[in-house]
Amino acid sequence: LYMAFSHVHQLCAPRFAECQWASEHFSRAEGGFAADFADAVEEMDWILGKVLDAVKDAGVEDDTLVIFTSDNGPWTAERSCSGAKGQFEGRWLQENVESDCTACPSEYEHAPSRENPRRCVYPGTTYEVEGVHCGEDSGLGSAWEANVRMPAIVRWKGGNVPVGEVSYEMVSTLDVLPTVLSIVGKEIPSDNIDGVDVSDIFLGNQNHFEGEQGRPIFFWRDGFRTGPLPPPFGRFDVVAMKLGWYKLWFYTKSSHYNADEEVYHDPPLLFNVFDDPGEAYPLDPKEHWELIDDALRLLYDHKNSVHWTRPLTLSRDPRYIPCSNVASGCRTATLPEMGMEPIETVG
Repeated sequence: LYMAFSHVHQLCAPRFAECQWASEHFSRAEGGFAADFADAVEEMDWILGKVLDAVKDAGVEDDTLVIFTSDNGPWTAERSCSGAKGQFEGRWLQENVESDCTACPSEYEHAPSRENPRRCVYPGTTYEVEGVHCGEDSGLGSAWEANVRMPAIVRWKGGNVPVGEVSYEMVSTLDVLPTVLSIVGKEIPSDNIDGVDVSDIFLGNQNHFEGEQGRPIFFWRDGFRTGPLPPPFGRFDVVAMKLGWYKLWFYTKSSHYNADEEVYHDPPLLFNVFDDPGEAYPLDPKEHWELIDDALRLLYDHKNSVHWTRPLTLSRDPRYIPCSNVASGCRTATLPEMGMEPIETVG
């Protein structure tokens, strides 16, 4: 079973008053609409509890491996609708981006006024919200720790997963497939799977010490000012990588397609994100030149191993936007205002 929640990925924009983050059973707002982030988390927790209850009732609790994690951090520009970054501030970025650069919520445009330099408007409407400094927008859509360092919980009662233990090992969601294949005794293809078998980490048999160089993890993104793709995409490239607790930045930028341009770093901007999770204090590259040399070799090999291809889609096709209308009970996308025919959805 794969179950993906949309609850805490929901947007408040463009119309705060019409958001429905959670059902009326969990919304603290009258009528169940305009629920807040906490309501969404509470409902998600309830749903997960029901799934685990069903597993137990089916008599397979001891034989079921449960992995609970997230694929990204808070969408900072959505402000109160996005959760919090906690200690993962991305402070270096905050201190090195022009003060007048503003990040707006999805589909909003920066329209500063004398009274509000952070003013963001939704095109064609009177809706407006306040954006944030681009340097603060280091969650969803970026490679800063607030977006890539997500917690995970693993439970397997009958499979020797230690109870109550904490591991600081780096694991990617790409590792889930090869790990499950290994656990069920299937061969892991060597030529077309990006992740690795991390069953030893799940079972508590592997634990690197602080500072020990572990596997390399590479962080790709788009949003470059130049490249073969049309704006705002530019190109896809590795902006950062990790070796153990060391993180090397080759290009720094805030989230998504904000106005701040990427900054190239040679030598790479280097942090120890165990001691400095807020990425505030760069290390002296002269004191870590061997690590940097190793990282650059690994980066070269990694990029040369990638089979390059053009993205399948670079724009949003309105014909495939789903529709869920409470009044009509619709489950089709009908967009007459765009001159398009309904598209039947599968569900």
